[in-house]
Amino acid sequence: MTFDRAGLTDELLLDLYEAILLPRMIEEKMLLLLRQGKLSKWFSGIGQEAIAVGCTKALKETDYIFPLHRNLGVFTSRLRDEPPFGGQARLRDELPSGGQARNLPLEKLFAQWEGKHSGYSKGRERSFHFGVPEHRIIGMISHLGAMLPVADGVALASNLDGAETVALAFSGDGGTSEGDFHEAVNVAAVWDLPVIFLIENNGYGLSTPTSEQYRCKQLIDKAIGYGIEGIQMDGNNILEVYKTTRRIAETMRRDRKPVILEALTFRMR
Repeated sequence: MTFDRAGLTDELLLDLYEAILLPRMIEEKMLLLLRQGKLSKWFSGIGQEAIAVGCTKALKETDYIFPLHRNLGVFTSRLRDEPPFGGQARLRDELPSGGQARNLPLEKLFAQWEGKHSGYSKGRERSFHFGVPEHRIIGMISHLGAMLPVADGVALASNLDGAETVALAFSGDGGTSEGDFHEAVNVAAVWDLPVIFLIENNGYGLSTPTSEQYRCKQLIDKAIGYGIEGIQMDGNNILEVYKTTRRIAETMRRDRKPVILEALTFRMR
């Protein structure tokens, strides 16, 4: 794995490092609480943090993100006046351009996961089955692929308003076999909707290996049938994820055309 830091400042690299470390530390704590019976459910994303963190940092605060139940980094990637664990305090306007964030308070996130009334949905949902629309994070439901058409709707509204907003919707490799995926990508292609269809390809749809899911050689080959661009990246390389997503998003703000972005990764837990 090669980390190409060309064009990235030391400050941005440190910010990305803190951003990818934080969800891992939170997960380790959550897994301990789960074993103690203090949490009812936790969906682990250990090993895939670079995707959620890199993509979120690459977008603007005005862009919409549609995460799944293992994308903790979407919720924790934020620009803070105070760093999460030591270091020098930073002001938001001093951070490098492109490193945008969601700015969700951690105390409210923890309250949500622990089922407390002070959580985002008063703790009703388990783990990540909730959204925070005021931070442009749209909550998921358990039906795989179901939120992809919703991302189309947000992108259509952006076009109608003449805005530069883009939408990024997460899907697993198994989710690409759902009808929702086909319908959402096809509509986005025909209507020129600014949606990044991000596929986290970790080799398995639950217990089904990718070799038994589809006949194409790689998932970006599906983009050919819709007449749109397909881009593949190393989902474990946060610098590649950040640069690739940012480049796609900035181009999409002008041409308003959807892209299938495949992130190759592997979930270690």
